[in-house]
Amino acid sequence: MSNLSKLFPSGSCVLIDAGLGSTLQKVFHVDTASSIWSSEALVKCPESIIEAHLLFLKAGACLIETASYQGSFSTYARAGYSQDDAIRLMRSSVTLAAEARSRFAAEANVPIDSVKIALSLASYGASLNRAHEYDGYYPPPYGPQAYVFPADPTNPNRNAFRADEREQEVQSEDALTEFHLERLRVYAEDKQTWRSLDALAFETIPLAREVRAIRRAIAVLEDKMAPEDHKPWWVCAVYASNEFPEERPSREGGRLGAKEVLAAYFDDVPNDAVAGCQNARYPVPDAFGINCTSVGHVASAVAAISEVLAEMGDDTARVGGGQPWLKRPLGDEWARELGEIVRAAGEKRVWGGILVGGCCTTGDGELRSLRKVLESL
Repeated sequence: MSNLSKLFPSGSCVLIDAGLGSTLQKVFHVDTASSIWSSEALVKCPESIIEAHLLFLKAGACLIETASYQGSFSTYARAGYSQDDAIRLMRSSVTLAAEARSRFAAEANVPIDSVKIALSLASYGASLNRAHEYDGYYPPPYGPQAYVFPADPTNPNRNAFRADEREQEVQSEDALTEFHLERLRVYAEDKQTWRSLDALAFETIPLAREVRAIRRAIAVLEDKMAPEDHKPWWVCAVYASNEFPEERPSREGGRLGAKEVLAAYFDDVPNDAVAGCQNARYPVPDAFGINCTSVGHVASAVAAISEVLAEMGDDTARVGGGQPWLKRPLGDEWARELGEIVRAAGEKRVWGGILVGGCCTTGDGELRSLRKVLESL
């Protein structure tokens, strides 16, 4: 059973928040054009972050995510902050979310634990100077080669290692594990910060090996903790072009399919784990998710994943999560389309529950529309 059942009733459909960065831009006029994106507001206008969280909670969200998506030592360094400043600001994102929770609980007269907080953590690709969380083109040692634009036709950009690059792939997974572990430790090493969190949300992950690396990072973190300090966690993939971004080895061609993606998430030792990583521990995430993906692409991806889960059997049922983005300002239409995805997924009877909300450009208005749709299902 998923550890998320400790937070929400098994089988439930839970409304989570919407696009924090775009809400800060549109509603609170915060300039987020920096290497730390919405985390810039942690410095310039922290009260706006609290108010944005409150907008989502008042719209019906039961879970809010911290303003920490783009926060890493490298992104803060490019923005001109020291490592000590980076640690302080990353932790402050949790403090502000906790403050929003406290204010909402007092204003709405609801138990404070009825509102959950998830730590938002982006892929390594989001930390690059030119972001690559949608395509997974990572420089060594994180990937096979740095992205080149315009592309070199004699050596095209690629995000997957060839069969003769097993040693480099081991190094890549090791480097990605360390990247995610380094950020996790920032939060876990401060007791108050860690205590304020209910879950961990890894988002916009474009590569199977990065999913495996996240699993390994969680293992290392948890091995140093008391069991009661472990948090439910999930990993959200991205399907920006209606496909999971990672390429198959050049001989096979195409992109990874649903079975291959789920293996990276849920196999005890993923079938595609390279030999040098076979002895690592791979804890299983509590949910499979999709974020930063258009509604239409979410629908086809969820359908494909649901079919594979059905083949695996009911005992493998997982919690599913989704945060589609909005191409155009048609909140009611977005909500209806997303509601149909939720209905269809529920009918498959392979999901142990559903978390659903919005991503970039969605706000509290879209959440209110979605809440109405979900209540009618």
